[in-house]
Amino acid sequence: MNSIEKQLKELEKKVKKADGRANFNELFNKDFMKKYTDFSSIEEFFKFGGFEVNTQEDYDNLAQEELDKVVREKTKFKTWEEMLHCAGKEEMVRRLKKQGFDVK
Repeated sequence: MNSIEKQLKELEKKVKKADGRANFNELFNKDFMKKYTDFSSIEEFFKFGGFEVNTQEDYDNLAQEELDKVVREKTKFKTWEEMLHCAGKEEMVRRLKKQGFDVK
């Protein structure tokens, strides 16, 4: 295997380790919550909004309008989707950096 092939294989391994799956506590870690919201945890955010989220089904059944209202009032975002996107992006950057990539 030549040097370029070896480097590509190593890059592929690193990217796989930094896959895009994450749970709420990884996405909405304490640093993220303190930076962008009035809360220290995603559980505190949900509790404040009166949302009970223990399962995927609970999450899927959240009232989007109510969720967006709490987001607008208590975070630096306008919608839940915007908050979720930012959290996902920051988590992916963190994972890539952990794997040695120079990303911002």
